[in-house]
Amino acid sequence: MKSIAAKCMLCAKIYYVDEEHKDFKKLVAKNQNLPAFICDFCSNRVRYESDEANKQKKPM
Repeated sequence: MKSIAAKCMLCAKIYYVDEEHKDFKKLVAKNQNLPAFICDFCSNRVRYESDEANKQKKPM
């Protein structure tokens, strides 16, 4: 199985992305030394924070 090392743009951790990952084709096409992407953990964190920010405030 083929894998590539890539760096998360938000948390700056280095992950080894396998062929099964959804962003693998984009990372290989970039032809960079250390391509960047957003990891699943950071993606979920950003989605949760935006959902919480969009909730209506509870009345006192």
